[in-house]
Amino acid sequence: MGNCFLNKFIFSLLLTSFFLFSSKELCAFDESKLEKFKLTKKCEYCDLSDSDLSKLNLQGSNLQNAKLENANLEESDLSPKQMEKTTLFTNLENANCRNANLKGADLSLSKLSNSYFKGANLQRALLFKSDLSGGNFAKANFTNANLTDADLTDAKLDGAIFCSTIMPNGETNDKNCK
Repeated sequence: MGNCFLNKFIFSLLLTSFFLFSSKELCAFDESKLEKFKLTKKCEYCDLSDSDLSKLNLQGSNLQNAKLENANLEESDLSPKQMEKTTLFTNLENANCRNANLKGADLSLSKLSNSYFKGANLQRALLFKSDLSGGNFAKANFTNANLTDADLTDAKLDGAIFCSTIMPNGETNDKNCK
């Protein structure tokens, strides 16, 4: 009986130690990296999960291979940034945006190929001429989104919600309206 209590006590100590020493992992992002991204609009391979990037001008951002799980990008502008001699297109290629909130975000002409948007909220999002090819948009919510001329080649759309959604061909999809 004494050994059982001792084993449970040691297990509890080990478990507590694990959570205390891995608290960096529990914090989804580094605040200094978030501030740097807001200034430079570059964050390749970085982790901005659970961050609040709502209502920001993020035109021409490079978020290639970034981790943005559960991030809030509601009403943010991720459209291209016009420069004097060139245009910077927002790059979210291979990004992990699982369960991210992009409600009302402008992603026009953005590169979203091979990205992971499973369960993402894309209600009212502007995805005009965006490249979503090869991306996983399973269970994503496209209610009132505009996908005019978007590239959905090989995109996974299983369980995606379409209601008053303007599809790439310009037709309205009301498949999942309730």
